[in-house]
Amino acid sequence: MTITRLILVRHGETDENSYHYYLGHYDAELNDKGRKQLRVLTSKLKNKGEQIDVIYSSDLSRANESARMIGEEFQVKPLPVFSLRELNFGDWDCKTYEDIKLDDQNQLEMWVNNPYKTAPPNGESLLQLGERIDNWLQQICSTKGRNETILIVSHGGPIRWILSKWVMGDSNEFWKVEGVGHGKGIIIDFDQQTGIFTIVDRL
Repeated sequence: MTITRLILVRHGETDENSYHYYLGHYDAELNDKGRKQLRVLTSKLKNKGEQIDVIYSSDLSRANESARMIGEEFQVKPLPVFSLRELNFGDWDCKTYEDIKLDDQNQLEMWVNNPYKTAPPNGESLLQLGERIDNWLQQICSTKGRNETILIVSHGGPIRWILSKWVMGDSNEFWKVEGVGHGKGIIIDFDQQTGIFTIVDRL
């Protein structure tokens, strides 16, 4: 059996997250709570005896710092990847739902009704997010060897896409899958022979 283990980690909390802003490509940094979340997660990984071979991270600061905190403990230097960024919210970045509703209610309703094909102004649709995630993940899964463990630090949107599209086999399940909280993770095994992704544990 040829298994590649994927550990998906969502970055720790930022101030913008705590204010319930839509947070996409805006380069927010972790807050103290977010750093504490990552220390707890790193301890869980160490206690489980996971051996991490490579770390990939969104190149945004909140994910990159999260990845570095884990990497320091496992002596692995994270590799930044643009494709692992959160959905680009464009003009809505760092705004609350209520603010957007006041300024752009019609476009907001269109996006809520069909986020797969509708994008925020100057942003990207869910299908565009999915395309960059799919292209990158397909390449990784086809080139990595057996029994390797890959840790991926990303954001809520990309992780939901991977869980719905790759684990459940249906991207339409995006809003129905159980997501991953800030500073949390999920362990998935990928069988290269069958192409099946299986959830092993949550962190």
